[in-house]
Amino acid sequence: MSAVMYDVISPESLELGVGEREEMMVDFYQDLDAVRNDEVMMNTERQQALQHTGRVSVKNRRHRSVQVCLCLLSVLLFTAVIVIFVYFNNERKQLTHNYLTKENEKFRNKSDELQTAVQEKRLLILQIDNLTKERDELLTNNTNLLNEINQCQNKTRSQSEERGKLINEKEKCKKWFTEQDQRSDNFKWIYYNFSCYYISSEWRSWSDSRQDCEQRGANLVIINNKEEQEFLKKATGASNFWIGLSKDGAVWKWIDGTTLTLSFWMDKYPISSSHKCALTSVSGWSHYSCDYTQYRWICERRILQ
Repeated sequence: MSAVMYDVISPESLELGVGEREEMMVDFYQDLDAVRNDEVMMNTERQQALQHTGRVSVKNRRHRSVQVCLCLLSVLLFTAVIVIFVYFNNERKQLTHNYLTKENEKFRNKSDELQTAVQEKRLLILQIDNLTKERDELLTNNTNLLNEINQCQNKTRSQSEERGKLINEKEKCKKWFTEQDQRSDNFKWIYYNFSCYYISSEWRSWSDSRQDCEQRGANLVIINNKEEQEFLKKATGASNFWIGLSKDGAVWKWIDGTTLTLSFWMDKYPISSSHKCALTSVSGWSHYSCDYTQYRWICERRILQ
């Protein structure tokens, strides 16, 4: 603006006329108006710029507040997400723990049930084994019982047969005793344990004594056990009696051919070669020559032959 005024009032302008001056003044004012207009426009533009700048700053503040809000919301959301994640993670762990606890409990229960079932099965197997053993024992006992029954039946049958034989032998014995009673000589018969014993009152040799026993349907006595020996000791008294024992070579044998196994010698085993026939007395057995005629004899007849 000062430059314009300096141009208007320059020395060259002072030399111009009035008309020119008026034109110059008009131009001057026009220029001044233009300058003012320019200044007004500049001020308007400045105001507009300032307004625009203010608006921009307001917008920027709004954007910043929005950004801050968004950041806060993001932080809050992130925090909420973390809290929710932790909560649900804990819940998941708790649910998993509860589920695993229940499953473990179920597994324990099933395991206990299986163990109980296994024990029951073992007990059942033991019971079956015991029952099998008892059955086998019963079968064995039944078999043994049947065998015993068969043996008893056979024994009963044998006893019946022996009873029949005994009856027959008794009848024969009665008949035989009747025949013996009709003999004129002096005799004495004694019964003991299914045997009849004749104790002679005469003296003969061993061979003659045997012959007499055979004529009576008996034979010289064979002593089988200690009880029979004790019975004959009591029945004969202190005398010596021929018995059915003689020496065959170096071996003593009974009259039925069996070898001597049980003996009642008074002394040690007889080794004399001349004394080959045996005698019995109260003191036990002795041996003498078979041809000696100063001894009595004992005959024996078994009822059950």
